Amino acid sequence: MTSGGRRAIQFAVGLTLSGLFLWLALRGEDWGAIGESLANVNYFYIALMVPLGIYGLYARSQRWQILLEKTHRRRVPMMPIFSASAIGFMANMLLPFRVGEIVRPYLVARNAGLPQASTFATVVVERVLDLLALAVFGLGIVLTADVPPIVMRLAQLAALAASLTFGGAYVVVVQRERVLPILDQIWKRIPRVGPALLRLEHEFVDGMAAIADAPTMLRTVVWSLYIWLIVAVSFALGFKATGMDIPFLGGGVTVATIVALAVSIPSAPAFVGQFEWGCKLALEQIHGVPGAAAIAYSILVHTTQFLTQVVLGVVFLTREGLSIRDLTELKDDPREAR
Repeated sequence: MTSGGRRAIQFAVGLTLSGLFLWLALRGEDWGAIGESLANVNYFYIALMVPLGIYGLYARSQRWQILLEKTHRRRVPMMPIFSASAIGFMANMLLPFRVGEIVRPYLVARNAGLPQASTFATVVVERVLDLLALAVFGLGIVLTADVPPIVMRLAQLAALAASLTFGGAYVVVVQRERVLPILDQIWKRIPRVGPALLRLEHEFVDGMAAIADAPTMLRTVVWSLYIWLIVAVSFALGFKATGMDIPFLGGGVTVATIVALAVSIPSAPAFVGQFEWGCKLALEQIHGVPGAAAIAYSILVHTTQFLTQVVLGVVFLTREGLSIRDLTELKDDPREAR
């Protein structure tokens, strides 16, 4: 099957799953009640979500800077990191296949003169850190609230994924002198592209070096918990905006964690469907919020996050002299940053 055929199937699967979860979220709800909830929003709190969302992205960039500096053994300026992050998050909102996870390291590597493969590996480490943070928060939710079985399963899957990914990466980094020679023999047998694959393999493992460095991991794990607390506060501001009587930080952690786990499922761009379903699941099943109010909340918060990330991304996309079409072509660009 051609790469185009595989992408078409992936896109169709994402759209189908988004449609399914959107149907699960909206089925049986009263649109009149949803509209009434939206009509009574306090937009002061929505306005607060915008700078907090931007700051949350900056905090992510600071964590990424730590990983990049550990990997490349030199200080990487914040501006190219934040710019790439803004554009990458915008790409995830507008384009399929979560292309933003490829756009971010590509742009940082290009603008800061870093090797592409090792820079991409730092994004993989970021995802491991996020999984660890979500596993911690998910465990806290399971232990302190009466959660539906699906939430229990999602939390268990997050913990399992975090453990397996971290464990596998740790073994490869620590035992690279044993593991890489075995893989090297595979690449050496491939004509023409073998040497390039061999180089990419070593650069990628270099990019995961932070996993085996205890001080760096401790520092970035703390950063990750802090980042997800910022996200939780952003979700909690939505409670104030819609007049929900829900514990501010505890409720924010619950909704942010469940939504993050929900949007990890393949979806259409912007995580449509999975986001709304995650909000409704957390608010209705755990906090007893009526379904219509939960859907109104999800629409409000999702729209605010979408607009914040898209507008910020467009600003930096223009600054970089790029277009949306350029981003769709990055994933097919075989060139290295250096």
